[in-house]
Amino acid sequence: MKVLVFGATGRAGLSVLKFALADCHEVTAFVRTPANLGLKHERLRIVEGDVYQPETIKAAMLQGFDAVVGAIGGDVFKPSKLVTDGVQAIVLAMEQAGIPRYVGISGTAFLPHGILGAITLALLRMSPVGNAVRDHEGAYRIVTGFSLNWTLAACPYIKDGQHKGVYQLSPGWFPGGFKTISPQDVADFLVTELKSQRYSKQLVGIWY
Repeated sequence: MKVLVFGATGRAGLSVLKFALADCHEVTAFVRTPANLGLKHERLRIVEGDVYQPETIKAAMLQGFDAVVGAIGGDVFKPSKLVTDGVQAIVLAMEQAGIPRYVGISGTAFLPHGILGAITLALLRMSPVGNAVRDHEGAYRIVTGFSLNWTLAACPYIKDGQHKGVYQLSPGWFPGGFKTISPQDVADFLVTELKSQRYSKQLVGIWY
């Protein structure tokens, strides 16, 4: 597949590039500062752009892609709408360019949950990472409002770690509690989902 990756210099995004290249996809990384990528491959192209400059997104998508991966993230401890604003610009450009498939990172807030899940989410919203929770909620509302074939990985705390290749997938429930997942295993799921399309138009919880 021809895949365009946003957030390619981040922890999960860089892992997406590596997994997608290993899976023989043709990959384009959309980055603000190409020098920060530090990755070279014969099937990797780099496009310079900024999600706050919609014309650069539209220009990148003119090259034609089968799918887009959204791995945008900012400083979780600072107020930001980077994910919401970035995703809005991306999916709008996708619809205009006729790119049908979007796979991206989201949070757990929109998964069905019980009492423990509700308590966990309430604590997260009141915590220093509450801004990031609300930013991902905004992005979720945008993606699901478009007629794309989307799949979102509902991630709890993305913690530095190793690629295990074994994790839980929960498309219909967030049990609550403190859960983690590594950037590598988030990427593992996203790249696998590109070709398998097991969870079309679904929010899928992913954790250990």
